[in-house]
Parts: sequence; structure tokens; C-alpha cells
Amino acid sequence: MTNLEMNTFINEYLRVATFPVAVKLLKKALPVKVKTARRLYKHRLAVCQGISLVRRTGRTIGFEKKDHDCPVSHVLFGFIEEPDIYKEGFLVAPLYTKDLEAGKNTATKEARLPCGTFDNLILSPLHKADFEPDVLIIYGNPAQMVRLVQGALYLEGGTVTSSFMGRGACGSSIAFPYKNKQVNVVLPGGGERVFGMTCDDEMCFAIPKEKIVSVLEGVKATHDGGVARMPTPFFGVSADPVFPPSYKELEDHIGL
Repeated sequence: MTNLEMNTFINEYLRVATFPVAVKLLKKALPVKVKTARRLYKHRLAVCQGISLVRRTGRTIGFEKKDHDCPVSHVLFGFIEEPDIYKEGFLVAPLYTKDLEAGKNTATKEARLPCGTFDNLILSPLHKADFEPDVLIIYGNPAQMVRLVQGALYLEGGTVTSSFMGRGACGSSIAFPYKNKQVNVVLPGGGERVFGMTCDDEMCFAIPKEKIVSVLEGVKATHDGGVARMPTPFFGVSADPVFPPSYKELEDHIGL
């Protein structure tokens, strides 16, 4: 499938409200035509802000190391070695845990990339991307996420295993699938909701390039089964409706 074909497919079978986001990780310089966050907005951005802008406005945004405003992303994406302040949990406690021991336990389990994995990042709406995505991120409601889970499990079955910590969502949606070559269901964290303005009813599903086509083919196959569809084919819509007893007199008057 081409990117445009995949985008058309996602619109038809999932009916998502915002553009799917194609992610490219580069060891080389950004293409000249790709404008960086600083060039577009005159200041740095967090990646979660960039993703939100891409999926809601349809704009392609490039990130060089100096475009990343969130210091946590510099660790998660492997731009710097993990400093002691990070290892010891100071970035987690007391914001998210009661003490440093608990914060350290959370920090050690974050999804992150080894240092030097990539230098530059491109975020683009899937239908505009002129590259093969390394990761595809699709935002939607829980019902749409379930359809993607069903699609991901169609060929081999089993379960989709994801871990949640309520923070560092860019690591979960980019670093995790890229590194592990596995799909990931992501509950957007506090930072993404505050800065990326991700809505309370939104989740996202991240797919590494190795599994994009198989997931989408699985979505179609399970759709063709007749039950797993968007919009959800509620059984109750075709059921015989039951009305309050007071309706009976009017039914008799009408002759129903």
C-alpha cells in the first residue's frame, strides 16, 4: 500500500477524526523542504505538541535536536546519556510518585532509544508523507483502538501487551514501537494533555513499519466478519423496542 492508500483505508474503516501521523527517524540532515519547529513557530516545541499540530492542521514539521523543548524527550530519544538526576527518579518524584525510590522504579521502565539512534525527526500527515513511515501513530476513541487491536491480532492471535505510566507518551508512541518492532496502545500522559491538548476521550495506537500493512489488512478482515466494525453495529438498533405501559393506550388507538 502507498501512504495515500493507507490513509484512505484508515478513513474508510476506522473513521478517525484527525490525520494519522507518519514518523521518520533520520541519521542524516532533514530534507531542505521540511521546515523545523523553530522555523515555523519561532520557538521550540515538545514532540507531543508537534504531533498534535500535524494531526489537526495537516502540516509537516521537522525536529532537529535543538527543536525539542521537552528535556525528557532528549533522554527518551537517546540524544543524551541518562544523567544521574534522571536515573535517581528526580524527574518523576514528587510529581508522580511519593518518593525517589518509586520515581527511580518508574524511570527505569520508560520506553527509550539507545544514544545515537537518530538525529532528526519528521512528523507528517500520512497522506502527505513522501517517505516510508518508521512508525505510524493513529489517534482515536477506545472503539477505534479496539479495531486496531483486533487488526493487529488477526494473523497470529494472542494479546497486545502495553504498559502505562501516565507520562513520557512520546517514548511510548515512538521509541517503543521503533525499538521493539511491536504495536503499542498508548494512554496519553499528563504532559501531552497539557501541552499537546490531547482530548480526554482520545488514545493512540502506534505501529512500527514492519507491521503497518498486516495491521490494516487485519482490520479489513475482521470488518468483513460483520461484527467488528466502525461505527459499531449495535444489536439493539434492530431489536423489538419495549415502551412504557402508558404507551399501550395510544398503541390501541392507532391500531398497532
